[in-house]
Amino acid sequence: MSADTQPLPRWSPAARFWIYLTVAPLGAGIGALVGAFFAAIWLLWEHENLLSFHQLSPANRFLFTALIISTAYPPLALLTLAFLRSVDRKSLQDVGLTREGWSRHLFAGVLTGIGFLLCLFGTYAATGLVRFVLEEEVSWKHWLVMSLWLCPLIGFTEELVFRGYLLLVAEEWRGRKFAVALTSVLFWIAHLGQGNVHEPVGILATLCLSVTFAMARYLTGSLWFPVGLHTAYDWVALSFGGELGLGFPTLFRFELRAPAWLVGPPGHVGLLDTLAYMWLLAALLFAFRKRLSAL
Repeated sequence: MSADTQPLPRWSPAARFWIYLTVAPLGAGIGALVGAFFAAIWLLWEHENLLSFHQLSPANRFLFTALIISTAYPPLALLTLAFLRSVDRKSLQDVGLTREGWSRHLFAGVLTGIGFLLCLFGTYAATGLVRFVLEEEVSWKHWLVMSLWLCPLIGFTEELVFRGYLLLVAEEWRGRKFAVALTSVLFWIAHLGQGNVHEPVGILATLCLSVTFAMARYLTGSLWFPVGLHTAYDWVALSFGGELGLGFPTLFRFELRAPAWLVGPPGHVGLLDTLAYMWLLAALLFAFRKRLSAL
C-alpha cells in the first residue's frame, strides 16, 4: 500500500503524543521491575541479604545496572515500534530508520562521536585541566558488555524514542521547531537523575546535546546518524572515567586539575564541556549548511 493510500491515524497528533508518554514509561517501568526482581533474587543468593546499591562492589553494581537496562530498554523499543505501526500507521522510514545508506550514516555518527570526545579529552589532557590515569584493574568482560550491548542498546532506544517517534508526532502536531524544543526538554527530564543535569550548566549541556541529535536526524534524513553519535558519545565518556556511580567499567581514571565548574568531575559536565557541545552543533550545521534552507 502506498503512502498516499495508507489509513489515517485514529487519534490526533497531540492525543498520540500524550498517550505514548503515558504508556511508554509504564512499559519501561515494568521491564525495570522485572530486572530489579531478578537482581534482588541474585543479591539474596550472593549475600544472603538485600544490600543497598551503594554497599555493592563496582562489579556487582554493574551487573545490577546492566540487568535493569537489559530488561527495560528492549520493551520500550518494541512498544515504540508498535505505536509507530499500529497507532500512527507509519513505516520505519518515517522515523528515519532508512534501509538505504543506513550503515554509512551509522558509521559516520560513530566516527563523529568518537572523534569529538577524543579531541575534547585530548585538549583537556594537553592543557593540564584533566589527568587521565590508566586503570590497572579493568573487568574486560564487563567493558565488552558495556561496549557491545549496553551502549548500542541505550543509543538506539533513546534515539528511537526522542528523535524518532516523539519528534515525528510532535512535528506533525505543531511543527519542527516545536518538536525539537519539546523533545529536548523531555530528553532532559529523562536524565534528571544523572550527574549535574539538574544544575544550570547541566541543563544547558543536555538541551544542547538533544538539539544536536535532532538536527543530525533532520539534516542527514536518517536516524542512524544520531544513533551512532549517541552510542559513541556514551561509550567514550564512560570508558574515560565518566561513569555515574553505577559500576560501569572505565579504562581511565578521570582526575581534575581545574575547578569542577569549568570541566566537571566524572559523570558531570562543566562550562567548557557545554561550550564544546555548542561547537559540535555549530560544526554540524556548517557541514550541512546547504540543507538548512530545506528545514
